[in-house]
Amino acid sequence: MEKYCKKAIFHLPGIFERAPFYNCLTSLYRDRREMFYDNLEIGSIYGAPGSCIWNGGRMIFSLMSKKQLEAIRDGMEAAGIPVRFTFTNCLLEEKHVYDTYCNMVTTMFNNGKNEILCNSPVLEQYLRTNFPEYTFISSTTKRLLDIDEFNKELEKDYKLVVLDYVLNKNKKFLKKIRNKKKVEILCNAVCIPNCPNRMEHYINLSKCQLESTPEDVMQCEHSNCPFYVAQQREHFVSREDINNYLRQGFCNFKLEGRTAHPLDLVEILLYYLIKPEYQIEARNLFGQASW
Repeated sequence: MEKYCKKAIFHLPGIFERAPFYNCLTSLYRDRREMFYDNLEIGSIYGAPGSCIWNGGRMIFSLMSKKQLEAIRDGMEAAGIPVRFTFTNCLLEEKHVYDTYCNMVTTMFNNGKNEILCNSPVLEQYLRTNFPEYTFISSTTKRLLDIDEFNKELEKDYKLVVLDYVLNKNKKFLKKIRNKKKVEILCNAVCIPNCPNRMEHYINLSKCQLESTPEDVMQCEHSNCPFYVAQQREHFVSREDINNYLRQGFCNFKLEGRTAHPLDLVEILLYYLIKPEYQIEARNLFGQASW
Protein backbone atom coordinates (compact mmCIF):
# COMPACT_ATOMS: atom_id res chain seq x y z
CA MET A 1 0.00 0.00 0.00
CA GLU A 2 1.28 3.47 -0.87
CA LYS A 3 2.08 5.77 2.01
CA TYR A 4 -0.22 8.73 2.59
CA CYS A 5 1.01 12.11 1.42
CA LYS A 6 1.55 14.51 4.29
CA LYS A 7 1.81 17.64 2.13
CA ALA A 8 -0.21 19.09 -0.75
CA ILE A 9 2.07 20.43 -3.47
CA PHE A 10 0.34 23.16 -5.51
CA HIS A 11 1.22 24.29 -9.02
CA LEU A 12 -0.05 27.82 -9.61
CA PRO A 13 -1.11 29.64 -12.79
CA GLY A 14 0.31 32.71 -14.49
CA ILE A 15 3.95 33.42 -13.60
CA PHE A 16 4.43 35.38 -16.83
CA GLU A 17 0.86 36.59 -17.17
CA ARG A 18 0.68 37.89 -13.55
CA ALA A 19 4.35 38.38 -12.65
CA PRO A 20 3.99 41.48 -10.38
CA PHE A 21 1.27 39.75 -8.37
CA TYR A 22 3.47 36.73 -7.76
CA ASN A 23 6.18 38.99 -6.38
CA CYS A 24 3.73 39.67 -3.56
CA LEU A 25 2.66 36.04 -3.14
CA THR A 26 6.19 34.63 -3.08
CA SER A 27 7.26 37.28 -0.56
CA LEU A 28 4.44 36.20 1.75
CA TYR A 29 5.33 32.57 1.19
CA ARG A 30 8.91 33.33 2.24
CA ASP A 31 8.27 35.73 5.12
CA ARG A 32 4.73 34.94 6.37
CA ARG A 33 4.40 31.19 6.14
CA GLU A 34 1.97 31.21 9.06
CA MET A 35 -0.63 32.61 6.63
CA PHE A 36 -0.49 29.46 4.51
CA TYR A 37 -1.99 26.09 5.31
CA ASP A 38 0.49 23.99 7.27
CA ASN A 39 0.48 20.96 4.97
CA LEU A 40 1.18 23.00 1.84
CA GLU A 41 4.05 23.59 -0.56
CA ILE A 42 4.23 25.66 -3.76
CA GLY A 43 5.76 23.24 -6.24
CA SER A 44 5.90 25.52 -9.28
CA ILE A 45 4.26 28.49 -10.98
CA TYR A 46 3.47 27.91 -14.62
CA GLY A 47 2.80 29.88 -17.79
CA ALA A 48 4.48 31.13 -20.95
CA PRO A 49 5.66 34.54 -22.16
CA GLY A 50 3.30 36.35 -24.51
CA SER A 51 3.69 35.57 -28.22
CA CYS A 52 5.64 32.36 -27.53
CA ILE A 53 4.46 30.06 -30.32
CA TRP A 54 5.19 26.94 -28.26
CA ASN A 55 2.55 28.00 -25.74
CA GLY A 56 -0.70 26.03 -25.54
CA GLY A 57 -3.84 25.59 -23.47
CA ARG A 58 -4.61 29.32 -23.29
CA MET A 59 -4.14 32.19 -25.74
CA ILE A 60 -1.35 34.47 -24.51
CA PHE A 61 -0.05 37.54 -26.36
CA SER A 62 1.99 40.71 -25.67
CA LEU A 63 5.74 40.24 -26.09
CA MET A 64 7.91 40.32 -22.96
CA SER A 65 11.32 41.97 -23.06
CA LYS A 66 14.54 40.23 -22.05
CA LYS A 67 14.76 42.49 -19.00
CA GLN A 68 11.26 41.49 -17.88
CA LEU A 69 12.08 37.82 -18.34
CA GLU A 70 15.30 38.14 -16.36
CA ALA A 71 13.40 39.76 -13.49
CA ILE A 72 10.95 36.84 -13.36
CA ARG A 73 13.75 34.29 -13.56
CA ASP A 74 15.77 35.94 -10.79
CA GLY A 75 12.73 36.44 -8.58
CA MET A 76 11.69 32.80 -8.83
CA GLU A 77 15.24 31.60 -8.20
CA ALA A 78 15.37 33.77 -5.07
CA ALA A 79 12.03 32.32 -3.92
CA GLY A 80 13.24 28.78 -4.58
CA ILE A 81 10.19 27.97 -6.70
CA PRO A 82 10.51 26.36 -10.15
CA VAL A 83 9.10 28.00 -13.27
CA ARG A 84 7.03 25.62 -15.38
CA PHE A 85 6.63 26.41 -19.07
CA THR A 86 3.34 25.51 -20.77
CA PHE A 87 4.87 24.44 -24.08
CA THR A 88 1.76 22.43 -25.00
CA ASN A 89 0.97 23.68 -28.50
CA CYS A 90 -0.27 20.51 -30.21
CA LEU A 91 0.30 21.64 -33.83
CA LEU A 92 4.05 22.16 -33.80
CA GLU A 93 6.18 20.87 -36.66
CA GLU A 94 9.94 20.52 -36.82
CA LYS A 95 10.35 23.98 -38.35
CA HIS A 96 8.76 25.53 -35.25
CA VAL A 97 11.27 24.13 -32.77
CA TYR A 98 13.92 26.56 -34.05
CA ASP A 99 11.89 29.65 -33.18
CA THR A 100 14.38 32.29 -32.01
CA TYR A 101 12.27 33.83 -29.24
CA CYS A 102 11.21 30.50 -27.71
CA ASN A 103 14.79 29.22 -27.73
CA MET A 104 16.04 32.43 -26.13
CA VAL A 105 13.48 32.10 -23.33
CA THR A 106 14.26 28.43 -22.75
CA THR A 107 17.98 29.18 -22.63
CA MET A 108 17.51 32.03 -20.15
CA PHE A 109 15.66 29.80 -17.68
CA ASN A 110 17.93 26.79 -18.12
CA ASN A 111 19.16 26.64 -14.52
CA GLY A 112 18.55 22.96 -13.78
CA LYS A 113 15.53 23.67 -11.58
CA ASN A 114 12.73 24.54 -14.00
CA GLU A 115 10.12 22.43 -15.75
CA ILE A 116 8.36 22.03 -19.10
CA LEU A 117 4.84 20.82 -19.81
CA CYS A 118 4.85 19.23 -23.25
CA ASN A 119 2.40 17.78 -25.75
CA SER A 120 4.09 17.80 -29.17
CA PRO A 121 6.46 14.81 -29.60
CA VAL A 122 8.68 16.75 -32.01
CA LEU A 123 9.14 19.62 -29.56
CA GLU A 124 9.65 17.31 -26.61
CA GLN A 125 12.41 15.42 -28.42
CA TYR A 126 14.09 18.69 -29.40
CA LEU A 127 13.94 20.03 -25.85
CA ARG A 128 15.14 16.80 -24.24
CA THR A 129 18.11 16.77 -26.63
CA ASN A 130 19.07 20.44 -26.34
CA PHE A 131 17.88 21.29 -22.82
CA PRO A 132 18.26 18.07 -20.77
CA GLU A 133 18.53 20.05 -17.52
CA TYR A 134 14.76 20.65 -17.55
CA THR A 135 12.26 18.36 -15.85
CA PHE A 136 9.44 17.24 -18.16
CA ILE A 137 5.75 16.86 -17.33
CA SER A 138 3.04 15.18 -19.39
CA SER A 139 0.21 17.60 -20.18
CA THR A 140 -3.49 17.13 -19.53
CA THR A 141 -4.04 18.29 -23.12
CA LYS A 142 -3.14 14.72 -24.20
CA ARG A 143 -6.48 13.61 -22.74
CA LEU A 144 -5.40 10.17 -21.52
CA LEU A 145 -8.74 8.63 -20.56
CA ASP A 146 -7.84 4.94 -20.72
CA ILE A 147 -6.33 3.56 -17.51
CA ASP A 148 -3.82 1.35 -19.33
CA GLU A 149 -2.58 4.27 -21.45
CA PHE A 150 -2.40 6.46 -18.35
CA ASN A 151 -0.33 3.92 -16.42
CA LYS A 152 2.01 3.54 -19.41
CA GLU A 153 2.47 7.31 -19.42
CA LEU A 154 3.41 7.17 -15.74
CA GLU A 155 6.17 4.69 -16.58
CA LYS A 156 7.81 7.16 -18.98
CA ASP A 157 10.49 9.69 -18.06
CA TYR A 158 8.13 12.34 -16.70
CA LYS A 159 8.24 13.94 -13.28
CA LEU A 160 4.44 14.17 -13.28
CA VAL A 161 1.47 13.30 -15.47
CA VAL A 162 -1.51 15.68 -15.27
CA LEU A 163 -4.82 13.84 -14.93
CA ASP A 164 -7.73 14.80 -17.17
CA TYR A 165 -10.19 16.72 -14.99
CA VAL A 166 -13.14 14.48 -15.97
CA LEU A 167 -11.47 11.68 -14.00
CA ASN A 168 -11.12 13.64 -10.75
CA LYS A 169 -14.00 11.83 -9.03
CA ASN A 170 -13.77 8.52 -10.91
CA LYS A 171 -12.98 6.27 -7.95
CA LYS A 172 -12.52 3.17 -10.09
CA PHE A 173 -9.96 4.90 -12.33
CA LEU A 174 -8.13 6.54 -9.42
CA LYS A 175 -7.82 3.25 -7.56
CA LYS A 176 -6.17 1.58 -10.58
CA ILE A 177 -3.46 4.24 -10.93
CA ARG A 178 -0.17 2.52 -10.12
CA ASN A 179 1.99 5.49 -9.13
CA LYS A 180 -0.20 8.10 -7.52
CA LYS A 181 2.69 10.29 -6.41
CA LYS A 182 3.47 11.01 -10.09
CA VAL A 183 -0.09 12.24 -10.76
CA GLU A 184 -1.17 15.88 -10.77
CA ILE A 185 -4.84 16.65 -10.09
CA LEU A 186 -6.39 19.62 -11.92
CA CYS A 187 -8.57 21.14 -9.20
CA ASN A 188 -10.68 23.96 -10.61
CA ALA A 189 -11.22 23.31 -14.32
CA VAL A 190 -13.69 25.78 -15.81
CA CYS A 191 -14.81 23.38 -18.56
CA ILE A 192 -18.16 21.67 -18.20
CA PRO A 193 -18.15 17.92 -17.50
CA ASN A 194 -17.17 15.94 -20.61
CA CYS A 195 -17.09 19.08 -22.77
CA PRO A 196 -17.56 17.88 -26.40
CA ASN A 197 -15.52 20.79 -27.78
CA ARG A 198 -12.45 20.48 -25.57
CA MET A 199 -10.04 18.94 -28.10
CA GLU A 200 -11.33 21.27 -30.81
CA HIS A 201 -10.66 24.18 -28.47
CA TYR A 202 -7.07 23.02 -27.78
CA ILE A 203 -6.40 22.73 -31.51
CA ASN A 204 -7.93 26.14 -32.18
CA LEU A 205 -5.83 27.80 -29.47
CA SER A 206 -2.67 26.14 -30.80
CA LYS A 207 -3.42 27.36 -34.32
CA CYS A 208 -4.15 30.92 -33.20
CA GLN A 209 -0.97 31.02 -31.09
CA LEU A 210 1.10 29.88 -34.07
CA GLU A 211 -0.50 32.34 -36.48
CA SER A 212 -0.87 35.30 -34.07
CA THR A 213 -4.60 35.49 -34.74
CA PRO A 214 -6.34 36.11 -31.39
CA GLU A 215 -9.42 37.29 -33.25
CA ASP A 216 -9.97 33.71 -34.46
CA VAL A 217 -10.04 32.14 -31.00
CA MET A 218 -12.97 29.81 -30.57
CA GLN A 219 -15.56 31.40 -28.32
CA CYS A 220 -16.81 29.38 -25.38
CA GLU A 221 -19.09 30.66 -22.64
CA HIS A 222 -17.38 28.41 -20.11
CA SER A 223 -13.75 29.25 -20.86
CA ASN A 224 -13.53 32.17 -18.42
CA CYS A 225 -16.26 31.36 -15.93
CA PRO A 226 -15.67 32.76 -12.42
CA PHE A 227 -14.37 30.64 -9.59
CA TYR A 228 -17.74 30.35 -7.85
CA VAL A 229 -19.14 28.71 -11.00
CA ALA A 230 -16.18 26.31 -11.24
CA GLN A 231 -16.91 25.32 -7.63
CA GLN A 232 -20.29 24.00 -8.74
CA ARG A 233 -18.83 21.57 -11.30
CA GLU A 234 -19.01 17.90 -10.38
CA HIS A 235 -15.28 17.50 -10.99
CA PHE A 236 -14.29 20.43 -8.73
CA VAL A 237 -11.71 19.56 -6.08
CA SER A 238 -12.45 21.29 -2.78
CA ARG A 239 -10.20 21.89 0.20
CA GLU A 240 -11.87 18.91 1.87
CA ASP A 241 -11.25 16.77 -1.21
CA ILE A 242 -7.54 17.66 -1.05
CA ASN A 243 -7.23 15.82 2.25
CA ASN A 244 -8.99 12.78 0.78
CA TYR A 245 -6.56 12.70 -2.14
CA LEU A 246 -3.61 12.97 0.25
CA ARG A 247 -4.87 9.93 2.14
CA GLN A 248 -4.99 8.02 -1.16
CA GLY A 249 -1.39 8.93 -2.00
CA PHE A 250 -1.93 11.86 -4.40
CA CYS A 251 0.38 14.78 -3.59
CA ASN A 252 0.28 17.22 -6.54
CA PHE A 253 -2.50 19.67 -7.38
CA LYS A 254 -2.74 22.10 -10.28
CA LEU A 255 -4.81 25.30 -10.23
CA GLU A 256 -6.20 26.93 -13.38
CA GLY A 257 -6.31 30.69 -13.84
CA ARG A 258 -3.69 32.01 -16.29
CA THR A 259 -6.29 34.17 -18.05
CA ALA A 260 -8.69 34.58 -15.13
CA HIS A 261 -9.74 38.05 -14.02
CA PRO A 262 -7.26 39.30 -11.38
CA LEU A 263 -9.92 39.37 -8.66
CA ASP A 264 -10.91 35.82 -9.51
CA LEU A 265 -7.31 34.62 -9.36
CA VAL A 266 -7.04 36.15 -5.89
CA GLU A 267 -10.10 34.18 -4.74
CA ILE A 268 -8.71 30.94 -6.19
CA LEU A 269 -5.40 31.31 -4.38
CA LEU A 270 -7.00 32.45 -1.12
CA TYR A 271 -9.26 29.41 -1.13
CA TYR A 272 -6.54 26.83 -1.68
CA LEU A 273 -3.50 28.39 -0.02
CA ILE A 274 -4.40 30.83 2.76
CA LYS A 275 -5.82 30.00 6.18
CA PRO A 276 -9.27 31.56 6.76
CA GLU A 277 -8.06 33.81 9.58
CA TYR A 278 -5.53 35.47 7.24
CA GLN A 279 -7.64 35.75 4.10
CA ILE A 280 -8.82 39.34 4.71
CA GLU A 281 -5.24 40.51 5.27
CA ALA A 282 -3.97 38.57 2.26
CA ARG A 283 -6.78 39.87 0.02
CA ASN A 284 -5.82 43.43 0.97
CA LEU A 285 -2.12 42.78 0.27
CA PHE A 286 -2.89 41.13 -3.06
CA GLY A 287 -5.14 44.05 -3.95
CA GLN A 288 -2.22 46.44 -3.49
CA ALA A 289 0.04 44.38 -5.77
CA SER A 290 0.67 45.68 -9.26
CA TRP A 291 -1.08 43.64 -11.95
